[in-house]
Amino acid sequence: MPGQSRVVLLKPLVTSPLIEVGDFSYYDDPDDPTAFETRNVLYHYGPERLVIGKYCALGEGVRFIMNGANHRMDGPSTFPFPIMGGSWSEHFDLISGLPGRGDTVVGNDVWFGYRSTVMPGVRIGHGAVIASGAVVVDDV
Repeated sequence: MPGQSRVVLLKPLVTSPLIEVGDFSYYDDPDDPTAFETRNVLYHYGPERLVIGKYCALGEGVRFIMNGANHRMDGPSTFPFPIMGGSWSEHFDLISGLPGRGDTVVGNDVWFGYRSTVMPGVRIGHGAVIASGAVVVDDV
């Protein structure tokens, strides 16, 4: 955006095939708005997708937590031992088969307030307004 170095259109910046952003959706960040994909889409180890519609406004610090942040809850520990390497790596079953909530999908014309957080698998409909500091855990 001319004269506003802290505001960027997201679609031209996204390189991951697991992230889709519609036309004219923008992000505001005084530190590094071009790093949205790595700083604001967290634990995105796939295969779930993040889909953001057209004309969305994302305030500073908006975060999308993806399914990779989940830990098994049905084992001897919630700690993800296998990803630490060593002899634990042979016990991949401790992190495989994590329950997924599916893709995170944002409709068109959604406004995300300052430092709002969206949890995995949430669907947000067209025209929604997400309050500053909100943690969205279910569909809106």
